[in-house]
Amino acid sequence: MLLNIEIKGVQFSNKGAELMLEAILQQLDVHLGEYHLTLSPGRNLPYVKRAKLGAWQKLSFRRGKLDLTGILAKLPTKIRNFLKRYGIVTEADVDVILNASGFAYGDQWPMADLRNTAKEIKRFKALGKPYIILPQALGPFQREELKEFAEVLINDTALTFARDDTSFAECEKLNKSNKLFQSPDFTALLEVQQFNTTEQQSVCLIPNNKVVSKFNHANAEQQKNAYFDFWIGTANFFIDNGFFVKVLNHEGKEDRDICNAILEAVDNEQIALIDGLNSTEIKALIGSCDAVVSSRFHGCVSALCQGVPCLATSWSHKYEMLYGEYGLSENVIDFGLERQELTNKLNHFLNDLTNQASVCLLHAEQVKEQNKKMWQQVVAIIKS
Repeated sequence: MLLNIEIKGVQFSNKGAELMLEAILQQLDVHLGEYHLTLSPGRNLPYVKRAKLGAWQKLSFRRGKLDLTGILAKLPTKIRNFLKRYGIVTEADVDVILNASGFAYGDQWPMADLRNTAKEIKRFKALGKPYIILPQALGPFQREELKEFAEVLINDTALTFARDDTSFAECEKLNKSNKLFQSPDFTALLEVQQFNTTEQQSVCLIPNNKVVSKFNHANAEQQKNAYFDFWIGTANFFIDNGFFVKVLNHEGKEDRDICNAILEAVDNEQIALIDGLNSTEIKALIGSCDAVVSSRFHGCVSALCQGVPCLATSWSHKYEMLYGEYGLSENVIDFGLERQELTNKLNHFLNDLTNQASVCLLHAEQVKEQNKKMWQQVVAIIKS
C-alpha cells in the first residue's frame, strides 16, 4: 500500500512556500517513486491547484482554539471510504506529515498556530506515525505560554530540523531528545530548467511587503518612505551602469503594489515588472540574472545557490544566518542607508560580482551536501 504523505506549511501565493513544495515533491519522487500526496484546503491552496498535483484533500476544521481535526479523524471507516470517492481524506488516512512552514513558530507569531501544531504532533506520536519538521526558522520562545507547545515541537516529533544557528540555539534550550538537528534551507537542491537570457546584463529586484508591515515591526510603517527610496535608488544605480532592471513580484498583491510604485517612480525603458511566474520559473529567472537585490528569503536562496551574487535587506534573523552559511555576511544591508552610503555599497558589490559568484557556488555545494544528508534522515524515517 502506498504511503499517504501530507505536506504542511506550503501554499501557492507565496512563491517561497511554493518552491519548498516543489523541492519536497522532487525529492519524494526520487526517493519513494510512488506515494499519495495530501494537502489541506486554504485560501492560498485553492482546489484547482491542489487537484493538478493529484493531492487528496484533507478534511480539517480549525477556528481559534476550536480544533476538530482530530475528532473528524475518528469518523467510521465506511464514511471515510465514502469520502475518498470525492478525493477527501481525514487525519486518520495520513501516514506521515512533513511540516515545511518556513517561519511560523516563535514569539512574533500567533500562539494558536503553535498550539494546534503541538496537538497534531501529539496525536501522531500516540499513533506511532512520524511527524517531521523540515528545515525552517524557529523561535525565539521567550513567551512562557509558548514554551509548553514549543517543547512538543522539539521533543515529540520524529525529527525536527532548525534551519540556522540562531534557530537551533533557541530550540536547544528546550531540547530533551535526540531528534533535533540543524540543516539549511532545502530548496537549493531543486533543479529547474534554464531561463532564456539576453546579452544585456540584468539585475533582479525583489521587494517584500513584510519589511514595512506593522505586523512584523512596530515602527515599520514609518519606514515605508525609506524603503521605497532604497529601491528607487538601487534601480537607478543599475540602470546608470547599463543593466536592465527586472522588478519581480514574489508574492501577491501587496508585493505587486510595491513593484508598481518602483516602476512608476523610476519611469525608464530599462526597467520592467515580472509577474505571474510560478516558483520554479522564478528560480530559473533569478538564475539567468547577473545580480539580485532581494528582501525575500527564497529570492536570496535561489540566487546564492545558483551562483548569482545577491544583496539582501533583512526583517528577521533568518537573512543574517543564510548569508553566514554562504560566506557573504556583509551582503545583508540596511535599506535606511543614506544615498551616498548606498551608492558606495552598490559600487563595491558591482565591482565584486565575479568573486561573489565563485563564493556562492563554493558554499552552494556545501549546502546541497547538507540537504542530501537531511533527506537521507527523513526518508529513513518515512520508510521505517
